[in-house]
Amino acid sequence: MENDILPEQGRANTTGLPPINLDWAHKDPNKDLPVYLIVNAPSDPKRFDPRGLHWSLSWEVDPGFWRQVNILEHRRPDQPAPNPRYVYWEALTKSAGPEMDDSKKIQVAVLSLAARQRIEQLALEVPVLYPNGRWNCQDWLIDLLSRMVKDKLITDEQMNQGLREARTAYAS
Repeated sequence: MENDILPEQGRANTTGLPPINLDWAHKDPNKDLPVYLIVNAPSDPKRFDPRGLHWSLSWEVDPGFWRQVNILEHRRPDQPAPNPRYVYWEALTKSAGPEMDDSKKIQVAVLSLAARQRIEQLALEVPVLYPNGRWNCQDWLIDLLSRMVKDKLITDEQMNQGLREARTAYAS
C-alpha cells in the first residue's frame, strides 16, 4: 500500500458529509485573478516541520471568500479504513478564517476564469494516495502544479519559484 491510490481521490466509502461549499453564493468571476500557493502557518512557529504545513492553491472570488483547491484530512470514528485519510472533495469556496489571515500567500500567476476552471478539471485527475506517513498535501499540490505546467497554464519558472517560496515560507 506504500504508493497505492485511493479510489475516487479518497471519497469512496467516506462517512459524513463533504465540507460546505459556498460557490452558490460566491461565484468565481469572469475576470483575471491572482492565484496563490497558500502555506498555512505552523501552530508553534518555533518548533515545526516544514513538510507538515498545509498547502493549497487558492484565489479570492469575493472579498473574504476564497476558492480552494487542496486535499483535506478526513477523520471520523465511523469511517472504514483508512482512517484518517486524505480526500480531494472538489474545489471549494470557503470564507476566510483566521488561518487565512496568518497564512503565507505566494502568487503563482494571474489567470483567467477559463484557466482557473481548467485547474479544477486537472485537480480531479491528481491521485490521492493511501496514508503512508510521508506523502501529503504538498506532494498532491506539486503534482497539480506540474500538470498546470504541462497544460501551459503556468511556466516551469512560476512553479519552481512558488515551490521555493513555499518550502521556506516560515524559515527564520
